[in-house]
Amino acid sequence: MKRIIQFVIVSVITVTLALVFYFFFPRVWGGILYPLDYKELISKYAVERNLRPNFVAAVIYNESRFHKDSVSGAGAVGLMQLMPGTAAGIADEIGEPMGNLHDPDTNIKYGTWYLRTLMDKYNDNVDLVCAAYNAGSGRADQYKDFGTPLPLETVSFIQKVKNAEKIYEEIYDSWWIQTEAASSNPAALGFTNVAQFVRGLILGQ
Repeated sequence: MKRIIQFVIVSVITVTLALVFYFFFPRVWGGILYPLDYKELISKYAVERNLRPNFVAAVIYNESRFHKDSVSGAGAVGLMQLMPGTAAGIADEIGEPMGNLHDPDTNIKYGTWYLRTLMDKYNDNVDLVCAAYNAGSGRADQYKDFGTPLPLETVSFIQKVKNAEKIYEEIYDSWWIQTEAASSNPAALGFTNVAQFVRGLILGQ
């Protein structure tokens, strides 16, 4: 009987702590599972190119998990996994020498420029934009014009990006608007520092 009571007490405490952690510390667990690094760069280029910052974050998350030195087997480089040839074309369109794709600023600048051109091409149809980003405009055009099935990898990528954007919205909300207000709010700033500290402890950073 005593063991049963102890088990019940431990279970209640565990569930209570889990609920508190889930509902009151979303930035802690959210930041671990769905990080949001390079906020200033994402906000800068997303707003500049009239893109949803959480959409850009979702693309980065699915492409590289925010690892700036990521290189795919196909040769795609950096946070937004840009092919060097594509990046060279973007740099030419922007009117500047091609930068280092491992540099977060360069990569996000080029990646968001590319997303904006795809948004314009496909009238802000996220499915087609993600399809073109993942498999190329040729495949996206064939799918749009003739109903040619997309590769399974691309279908999965589209859904993952859309799901990730929803999660970023739930965890971070309109963070690019709130950043300035939070910086002048000691309580908000303190909470952010605590969240970053806990995340660092868990990840060993």
